Amino acid sequence: MDWPEISTEDFPPQRDDEPSSLRQDIIDELSDHFTCALNRELLKNPDEQLAKQRVLNRFGDPIKIARQLWLDAMKEKIMSQRIMTGISAVMVVCCIAVVGIAWSMMQESRAFNLQMLEQFKLAQEKSASETTGELQPILFQLVQEGSEEQPAIGFEGTLSKGDGNNPVFTVEVVSDKNGLLDFGKLPWGKYVLTLKSPWGEAPQAELITTIPGRKFEQTIVCPAHAPQEVEVEFQVNWESMPDDQEYFLLCDFRSIDFEKNTGGRKFRLISSEDIQDRHWLYRHNMNQESERSVYLIDVKNDRVTRCPLAADGKYENLDPQKLTWYPTVEILQGIYSSPTVYLIKKNELSQLAEINVLYAPKVLWFQNNSLKFANYPVPQGSTGLFVSPFRNIEIDPELVVNMTPSELKQIHGFKADKSTIETYSASEDQPNIWKINIPDLFPITQESGSLSSAL
Repeated sequence: MDWPEISTEDFPPQRDDEPSSLRQDIIDELSDHFTCALNRELLKNPDEQLAKQRVLNRFGDPIKIARQLWLDAMKEKIMSQRIMTGISAVMVVCCIAVVGIAWSMMQESRAFNLQMLEQFKLAQEKSASETTGELQPILFQLVQEGSEEQPAIGFEGTLSKGDGNNPVFTVEVVSDKNGLLDFGKLPWGKYVLTLKSPWGEAPQAELITTIPGRKFEQTIVCPAHAPQEVEVEFQVNWESMPDDQEYFLLCDFRSIDFEKNTGGRKFRLISSEDIQDRHWLYRHNMNQESERSVYLIDVKNDRVTRCPLAADGKYENLDPQKLTWYPTVEILQGIYSSPTVYLIKKNELSQLAEINVLYAPKVLWFQNNSLKFANYPVPQGSTGLFVSPFRNIEIDPELVVNMTPSELKQIHGFKADKSTIETYSASEDQPNIWKINIPDLFPITQESGSLSSAL
């Protein structure tokens, strides 16, 4: 018996997120339900039309019921879509509002700066005209290193004229297609010049002095491109390396900035390159694994790999079987300060995360041919005040410990002697072999003193 007569066309328009069998499942279930009810009515009264009418009176229009069942099944998806549409609309409105406010503030700030600059220029022009009769141009010709006929384009330049620590005015320009950094005509005097490449590399600020009645011109040789990756080989020198253990060196070239208010720490790394008489600094992107410059060296087998780190830059426990080793590693060109170096046994790699506690408050390092231990001051609470003043303990290098983390309660590390200003250079035009020297390590005895008691 084909009753009630319901088809898939009786439902609302088809949706993309609707299950393919939903409509037919509703029709089958509803038809079965109505058919059973009709059969029960026919047992009471053989008149089929009367029985159908009684079923309809009891349950209602089957098409309306089918539509309601479809709506109940799709309600959550429909509501979710409406909510997402509403949220998207609100976000679009908010973004437009934020962009409008930012643009308005930028225009107001620009107008104010232009007005102040014009006032300062007029005042300085008046002062200069009284002494020299005119302003003089200040310009720089920027050229690329290695090909000084090629202009350095897109470099940002800032020229600040100040009265002590208070800048009178600042002029900002960008080098044009000819590499010209033209600050226009300005009063004579002392200025601070800062430069920045399109990729963020910048030399240290320098002081220039202009003379009354004379045009100032200077040529500056700039980096030709952003630091490129070059091959570097690590060479570990350890005369008394034990034969019964596999050792690894963890070389970390990063530094740490402590946040005064929270006591948190932030990793940073700045390499440099010298071009003529300028020291250009490049701040590495700590979100890029290739720029973090943390390496693990297999001392016995003369091989190296980038050390895997957590997303926040901290060390993680490692499985040596999962590491991929290479004879060299790619490092960005530049000059690097000596790294923090940790000597670790193979079975200690699974405890590598314990090194994280060294940054606050304890660390070991070499300086002036002696080992030092320090408690770093760390900020406390919301006041940002530092407590636990520095406490250094000097220990003769011959008494340096080589203990496990459980004996020291932490893995210990050492830094190269900073008094030698040791640096490591990676460049395209020379073999890059970085030597790491490991001093002899001996346990401390009770007669000579106990480092563990200092810790």
